[in-house]
Amino acid sequence: MRLRQDLRFSAHFDSRGELYQAAPKISSSLLGRAKAIAAEHDKLTRQIQIEYNGQIARKVGELSPVTNALKEWETANKSVAELRQLLQDPSTDAELRSLATEEIEQSSSHLPTLFNALQSSLIPPDPFTTLPCLLEIRPGAGGSEAGIFVGDLLRMYEAFCKRRSLHSTLVKLDSSSASKSSKSNLEEIQEAILEIATPGAYEILKCEAGVHRVQRVPATETQGRTHTSAVSVLVLPSFPDQGGEELGFDDPNSDYYISPSDVRTDVMRARGAGGQHVNTTDSAIRLTHIPTSTVVAIQDARSQHKNRQKAWQVLRAKIAQMRREAREEEKARLRVSVVGVARMGRGDKVRTYNWGQQRVTDHRSGCTVNSLDDVLEGGETLDEVMESVRAWQRERDVEALIADEEAAAKRERGK
Repeated sequence: MRLRQDLRFSAHFDSRGELYQAAPKISSSLLGRAKAIAAEHDKLTRQIQIEYNGQIARKVGELSPVTNALKEWETANKSVAELRQLLQDPSTDAELRSLATEEIEQSSSHLPTLFNALQSSLIPPDPFTTLPCLLEIRPGAGGSEAGIFVGDLLRMYEAFCKRRSLHSTLVKLDSSSASKSSKSNLEEIQEAILEIATPGAYEILKCEAGVHRVQRVPATETQGRTHTSAVSVLVLPSFPDQGGEELGFDDPNSDYYISPSDVRTDVMRARGAGGQHVNTTDSAIRLTHIPTSTVVAIQDARSQHKNRQKAWQVLRAKIAQMRREAREEEKARLRVSVVGVARMGRGDKVRTYNWGQQRVTDHRSGCTVNSLDDVLEGGETLDEVMESVRAWQRERDVEALIADEEAAAKRERGK
């Protein structure tokens, strides 16, 4: 792995022959990028000291994390280098040598943290980081068992949100086409959409996107055979009803813009079990984005207006995510052609829940836990799995940064 090579630590020995770790080796392309950003930060800082400008001040704020991380990294490395020279000097007395040895061990132990902080600061922020999100859960392969597992995951995420004090609301629950399995009496869900309205929820839950696989003996199985089923989880940014100038809902060049002429609206009667308004009022709304054939249908509210509002929210989130993923796929394709760095898509298998072994394995990070019940209850073990995926994603992001820098350097050499 390319990043694994960049994370190697150099081994050194002190004057007593004891091993200590020197600085992690950072990619020269990333270090050059950090120094260029720090230089721009210092230049803009001098400008606003002469004459204040709000736009430049905001830019300085955006560059500050990289500048501060680089400064701390360089200061720590300089300190370690000076202590190393002191240890290598034969004229250093025993007492000072002992103090230097302790100090270099302490300073060296901080270097990996500073190294990770510097790399993380260089990763461009996700444009949806501060937004709430929508979780869309749908059954895949596996028949009725997949529909039942949708319900398991929905309850898992609801419990997770409750424990983490994230405000969640069930926007859509479609079980009308299958209702309950005739043999198991368990509800089979065709689609569930959970809105997590807390700002920053997208950043917390975006690692859940992908295909979740379940391996267990279904309640409908009479011979005790283990079946494998799959459920897809889509994590979408949730936008406010009115985007204003900030998000650019009315800007044709914005990811969040949807031309009303591209959307067909169908009004129909709500269907399914329960509720006096079902099959009696034209309250259900179906929106079809014609250029992409994306369909969103909402009927959960009694009011047609509320269903229309929620349908537009979901449609706008899907189209914005689709446009962003298209750009990321194009970047990934270019990276593969240059340096072989690929990415996982939403259709990739990301996690397996094995009932027989009480095991959960995330296939991206390689994290395996044997606390299936706690995961499905939205417990702290789920936090552990999710954090392992975030760490894996940070490594992929750093790989992408290195690939971009090397590709830019290659283009520059070709001129």
